[in-house]
Amino acid sequence: SNGDCTTRALAENTSKTKIIKIIPLLYMLQNQFARRTHRRAAEWMDSATLLKSSLKSCPRSIKSNLEMSKIYSGLVPHMLDLEKALSLISTAESIDPTYCDVHYQYAHVYFQQSKYLLFEEESKEALLCPFTMGQAMHNWNKYWKVVLNSESGKDGGSARKRYENYMREIQIEIEKAEREEREKEPELQRKGIDFNNGETVGKNEL
Repeated sequence: SNGDCTTRALAENTSKTKIIKIIPLLYMLQNQFARRTHRRAAEWMDSATLLKSSLKSCPRSIKSNLEMSKIYSGLVPHMLDLEKALSLISTAESIDPTYCDVHYQYAHVYFQQSKYLLFEEESKEALLCPFTMGQAMHNWNKYWKVVLNSESGKDGGSARKRYENYMREIQIEIEKAEREEREKEPELQRKGIDFNNGETVGKNEL
């Protein structure tokens, strides 16, 4: 129904760097990701039909747009269409800009397009999303191990500088989140919520 659909809907490379010599290594890393992804392709075939139907009836479903983008970004090899995948991710993000899951999927597509700077930016955001941080951390560590180990002095340490900047930004965001949680604690306690275990405390226990 329209009501259900509405409810569900709520629920670049800007510059190039001198990393030409590490492209073969990144290509190997990309193939490794692809092989792992394609092993799950068969189980997504039925999902593709269901998701197409879901999008037709509810085009502003964030989840359906994002899941369909996974189909077009390699889960079903013969349906690979990275531009269509990006369009679906963009639609999901436009519906709810706070839906942080999109960053991991953006990173996945940009890596396949060899847009490594965009991959780095989106991966950083994915690390800050509680729903994707685990997967994002795995890819982040593998990527930077290749990039940093392959960098030479001739590059002026540009990759390492980017990496250090990202890590500083991540640390700042983590500290900000921790500070906000500490600020919430007195308010939660006033409402009778035990901040340590999330349980409501009876007035007679206060």
